[in-house]
Amino acid sequence: MSARLTAIAIAVLVTAAPGMAQTPERPIGDIEVFATLPYPGHPGGLAVAGRTLYVDTSNGDFDRPFDASDEIWAYNLDTGEPTGLPSNPIEVARAASVQTMGLLGMALDAQGRLYAADMNGRVIRVDPRTGAQEVYATIPTSTDTSFTDMPGFVAFGGDGNLYVGDWAAPVIWRVPPGGGQAEPWFGDPRLAGTWGANVAGVTVDPSGEDLYFAAGTQEQQIVIYRLPLAHPDAAHLQEFHRYTDFVVTPCPADPDLALIACAITPAFGGGGIAFGASGMLYVSLFAKNQLSILDSDGTEALRFPSPEQNAEREIPVANAFGLAFDGRGSLLVANTGDPTFGKGPGGTDPPGGLVTSDTWVVFDVFVDDTAAPLFRPVIP
Repeated sequence: MSARLTAIAIAVLVTAAPGMAQTPERPIGDIEVFATLPYPGHPGGLAVAGRTLYVDTSNGDFDRPFDASDEIWAYNLDTGEPTGLPSNPIEVARAASVQTMGLLGMALDAQGRLYAADMNGRVIRVDPRTGAQEVYATIPTSTDTSFTDMPGFVAFGGDGNLYVGDWAAPVIWRVPPGGGQAEPWFGDPRLAGTWGANVAGVTVDPSGEDLYFAAGTQEQQIVIYRLPLAHPDAAHLQEFHRYTDFVVTPCPADPDLALIACAITPAFGGGGIAFGASGMLYVSLFAKNQLSILDSDGTEALRFPSPEQNAEREIPVANAFGLAFDGRGSLLVANTGDPTFGKGPGGTDPPGGLVTSDTWVVFDVFVDDTAAPLFRPVIP
């Protein structure tokens, strides 16, 4: 067992057994609330620049179809309070008056601009210093990919290409430096699954040679794959880790029953993924309300919280999405949280006014790790 895994095991023992001698530092897996978002809530993607955390709203509970915009918030990592940007939050106008989804994964370029996946078929570029925004890329829909294009998480390669996972198809898209229409970069039936989180979190490893991504859904299991950027073909696709446990009972073997049962069964799988400086890969398991830590050889070092622990939390982990490091040993986790009544047609408030939830939070999870280097290229 590596020294780091030994430390994790000791921390878990200390957390699980209050009678044992406590370590002076915060135990690994300790979860606190960093910030709570106001309406529209549902934090999705996270990105850190210096001591600023950016959080966008995802509409992950499908309860904001009539909102006119989504939001990007900026928080000071030292205080947990919103920063003094000219506009905070930044409102990102939607392309249509009725849209089921919102924003999700974000990446940063060398100039400090944000690239946010709009799950309604776009990637939006936003300059947080001015609030200026534009459509950086569009994701096409065709019979070769999916009924609905749903870009989820994004990651830059060192050459300026932006890689985009599709939550509605077994496809990874690539957007060339400078933007434009995305092109299918890699597709494979092994990435497929019931609708909802086919290709979720994506990240480029610190070497800049491989793309890691989460694919699949809870019925056919969630898999973390590795694919060389130089060889995006089926022969080079490797399983890094396969999660073999299910969230719900798999679809019935009887095809007639399966057609009905699978159609009404939530099928979400993985969420964001991020490398730590330690070489560990951190995975948010959206479907299981848990976080998973994978060692550099692909074995799972730790999973938490347990369902029992989560049920006892004042604010439970509820559909974890984006991940980012705070630079001081903690992993920040976007918690989509509970649905509420959103605005009605025409952007009108519901009877009784808008309802908020204290589950719309960003968690601070102590993991004793910091971020591995991220690629933030110079983009035209």
